Amino acid sequence: MSNQVELRARIPEDLVEILDGYFFETESPYWGIMQKEITDPYDVFGIFPDSQTAQAELIKLKADFPILTAEFVETPIIDADWQNAYKEFVKPWSNRQLHWIPLWERDQITAPDGSAIVYLDAGMAFGTGTHETTRLCAGRLLDYLEAHPDSRDTIDLIDAGCGSGVLALSAAALGYKNIFGFDFDPEAITVCHSNSEENPHLKKPDFEVADLERGFANGRQGDLVLANIQTDVLIPHSDPLVNGVKDGGTLALSGILTKELDLVRDHFLQRFKDLRSDQTITTDSRADGEWADLLFELS
Repeated sequence: MSNQVELRARIPEDLVEILDGYFFETESPYWGIMQKEITDPYDVFGIFPDSQTAQAELIKLKADFPILTAEFVETPIIDADWQNAYKEFVKPWSNRQLHWIPLWERDQITAPDGSAIVYLDAGMAFGTGTHETTRLCAGRLLDYLEAHPDSRDTIDLIDAGCGSGVLALSAAALGYKNIFGFDFDPEAITVCHSNSEENPHLKKPDFEVADLERGFANGRQGDLVLANIQTDVLIPHSDPLVNGVKDGGTLALSGILTKELDLVRDHFLQRFKDLRSDQTITTDSRADGEWADLLFELS
């Protein structure tokens, strides 16, 4: 029998972005925020291996956020059925022709003809586009296809820090052929392979366990490089990303808090100046809530 437990509490809306940013930046293995429907209130929740871990992590969370005075309810979880708890919170999402559909709704949802479809499992709740950073990166992928409609067969596309593989699989759904995704976490790559198997209609991307240095080793470069990675990793490990874009290519960064945007932009522009002085760099940025992306186009 599993000893897993869930902690859950209702939180006011003014705490949502603060806690969401904290969980993303710290890459919390336990905590998250859920909202069933867009008009519903928010819950902060955590899934833990046992009650002792749950209470210890709750003490840490409340120490970092004394303003978090909500009463948390602890509930035992039966075996591995906890993933089913995510289903009510994982919703279909689409942007232009790209559609992300929960796996269990495969037979209930029919996307328009010509759609690029990725089926997602409940266990991918934090990598299905529900987070703003993923949505921002997906938008840049779609923009690139619109600007380069004949690029599907010819370009090299790299998903750096691919996580659960959603962006790489989205690229495959859009018809890209040469896709390479890597992540330093072996478990993430295991999940990538599992998610790919749930989408047999897509050409499987190449996935590999690697950090940024190894992912771009031996001169590997992409025409389009997507990197949904938090700022505290982007800045100290910027050089592999700067060197990992082909001449005339595009680098899309996400995972950046809007308050960190100028810091990241200035740092990368300086590194491009130092390392790629033969290239002219054009930048762009978009925001979604408290999160932002950065686009660097080389020419």
